[in-house]
Amino acid sequence: NTTTHQVSNLCTCNDTWELLIMAHVQERRRGALSSAIAAGVLGNSDESATAMFMDLDVLHGTIAALKRAPFPPGTLHTFAIKANPVGRVLELMRDAGLGAEVASLGELRQALACGFHPDRVVFDSPVKTREELRFALRAGVRLNLDNLQEVQRVAELLSAEPELLDSTTGGYSTAGPRLIGLRVNPQVGEGRIAALSTAGKVSKFGTPLLEHRRELLAAFADHPWINALHLHVGSQGVPLELTVEGVARVADLAAEVETAAAAASAAYGNGGGRRRIMALDIGGGLPVQYGDDDLGWLLGSANATAAAGSALAPPTETVVSIFERYASMLRQRLPYLFAGCDGSSGNEIAAAAATTNDTNLNRTPPTTNALTMAPQLVTEFGRCLVAKSVFAAGRVEYSKLCGGRRVVVSGLGGDLLLRAVYLPDTWPVRVELYDNAGHTKVCGTAASATDKGEVADDVAEADKSESSEPGSLLPTDVVGPLCFQGDRLAEAMLLPPAHPGDWIVVPDVGAYCLSMYSRYNSRCSPSVWGFWRRRQYATRQEETAAEVMPAVAAAVAPAAVTATPTEEGYSLPAVWAASSSSSRGEGGGGVEEASGQDYDFVLLRRGETVEEVLAFWNLV
Repeated sequence: NTTTHQVSNLCTCNDTWELLIMAHVQERRRGALSSAIAAGVLGNSDESATAMFMDLDVLHGTIAALKRAPFPPGTLHTFAIKANPVGRVLELMRDAGLGAEVASLGELRQALACGFHPDRVVFDSPVKTREELRFALRAGVRLNLDNLQEVQRVAELLSAEPELLDSTTGGYSTAGPRLIGLRVNPQVGEGRIAALSTAGKVSKFGTPLLEHRRELLAAFADHPWINALHLHVGSQGVPLELTVEGVARVADLAAEVETAAAAASAAYGNGGGRRRIMALDIGGGLPVQYGDDDLGWLLGSANATAAAGSALAPPTETVVSIFERYASMLRQRLPYLFAGCDGSSGNEIAAAAATTNDTNLNRTPPTTNALTMAPQLVTEFGRCLVAKSVFAAGRVEYSKLCGGRRVVVSGLGGDLLLRAVYLPDTWPVRVELYDNAGHTKVCGTAASATDKGEVADDVAEADKSESSEPGSLLPTDVVGPLCFQGDRLAEAMLLPPAHPGDWIVVPDVGAYCLSMYSRYNSRCSPSVWGFWRRRQYATRQEETAAEVMPAVAAAVAPAAVTATPTEEGYSLPAVWAASSSSSRGEGGGGVEEASGQDYDFVLLRRGETVEEVLAFWNLV
């Protein structure tokens, strides 16, 4: 897996330590699964035969790692709602201090309904109608315009309705002017996955910088209400170096805008004018390591110390979270964005300007003096905040032998795991098998082509009968419920026999799974439960992990939760306790909780009913 290697190379650490942390995460997943079964939230009916489970401790630990990263003070970190639009997940993000990035009218309304302040909501989309633009302007959210035609469309709206720029529009007041940005394609190239790379020579997003630099500068000169810049290089498979280069190119454009504004206005810099670029939105796109349960690359180990007398050595090298690494790379490449932070000096800025590589731009490097007062930085992280915190579980319904393989059928398939099924080479998933009580049977890997040939003879006899030795490994296809042959999560994976009532588990499904749910075959989407481990059930494994790696162990233990839990339970948003229907239009409101053996659960989203699915098709 290329992405796994890209990320793993950033965080070399002691093998014993890494294996300990991965075993700790695996044990949490097993414990949560068995607790969910025991508590009756999983498997007690057909409606609970599939479900998703979000580890709230890991979620809050990830957010804490983001907040620890050395981004400039005042940076607005927004959560890309497209990654996981579940309302109660968004409310957790809001309470943790994050804003929201939205890419449609539906996502915009979801963010507002979930209580995000409009000034902390960023509306991006390559297709915004006039009415959607008017709605956004009236709501008072930040707006990033995709192209120069959209700039003209907004100019026409503002000419007809100048009150749309009022800072109190929508019932909210803002401290400064409305933030309206222009998206630029820095054209730095594509990453490993072309479909997720947005800064190639040709892209559906933004105005191409290398071809339309003059027009971009003219847009700022002609429209004083444009006061921000936006870019996004890509997601998953895009190296950090490419992302940083994209930010650098757009930051150079920002400096040119400031220089032009200074030349055009005698008031600039003398207290009578305002800087032109108030915010620089650098997008998101940090890659996720899907191949294992290592969390070091995500959470970091800045505070790691070995407890006295510990038999296990700490990592041989400090593990830096991907957020910290990204912020540090930005500062090294673009120190003027960090002016005034931790003693950043004019000499540091000048040195960076002297060493900036502009050979690809065929132009003179711009002066950075115009950016000595840095704009607010805005990020739009999605996948990296939630992917690792969620696993999906599907009950095994049938198991049969066919052509030398076992075929195991569960409710997990291409409706929920759309990319994994339709693009398995790009988006492989890990598949785990548990028994009907949630005890691990095996965590395997897909067999190679050679392996498939070697085991074929071994299973010839097993093909004659469903019975086999309890511990025997057979090449197994793990398939889903959809009506096409390709609905497959694993092929020829070596597994012991699976039986109806066992459980298939797929980790790392917190991002772009439920949000991409397919309506094919009209199946009901699953419920989503949050869970956390009760303090009094700490295991020796957790204690050892805390000794070896406090930062990571704490991030996956209740003590790291931003909303500190009481000894009795986890602190949940007070609004969840409301007995009436919420503004999002949910059916009931209130909080549904359950307790298992070692873990507590709260319902974040109930699963759909068949009637609700049919209503989707019968809207007339």
